[in-house]
Amino acid sequence: MLSRFLRYKQRGSFSVEFAIVGLVFSTLLVFSGDVIIKLSMKGKLDRLSYSMVNILKERTQLYEEDYTIKQSEARELYVISQGSLSRMGGTSFDSNRYRLIVEEQTFRSNGTPNAVRTFNFGAEVCTLRTTLSDLRHLSVVTSWDRQATLYRVSLCYETDNWVGDILGGDFRIVSSDAVIIGR
Repeated sequence: MLSRFLRYKQRGSFSVEFAIVGLVFSTLLVFSGDVIIKLSMKGKLDRLSYSMVNILKERTQLYEEDYTIKQSEARELYVISQGSLSRMGGTSFDSNRYRLIVEEQTFRSNGTPNAVRTFNFGAEVCTLRTTLSDLRHLSVVTSWDRQATLYRVSLCYETDNWVGDILGGDFRIVSSDAVIIGR
């Protein structure tokens, strides 16, 4: 009689344990899926920002010593990068969630920095925490005894917020930037 009474008291414990384990497991799956999507986008943005800043650097080699970026050239980088992301992302890429920021830090002949030139294209999905003027210590003096120009290309993309919706946070923005010393 006692064993029958104990089995009756434990009858619902499997359902409760299964519900708790199922909830934890499904949260883990959603979290893993979200991290995989964001890491994939981060890798794409890393490669693309590095490629775009190298294109910018190589263009400057073709022009005179005091070359500065024009709005139209920065826009070309935006169009190229947007097309590249569209090909990499397939149907999941949304241009309304994408932003490109191009920065240029030039220096006067005495080595003092000029104002940073910034070109923004795309959606207002992110802002920069630092500007290129905060990184001007990366510039070097060239063999022609002048301070080298710095270029930075920053890319941002707004992803879906799967985990943020569950945990009450905002984990949508994936960004990458690349800085390079000009010639």
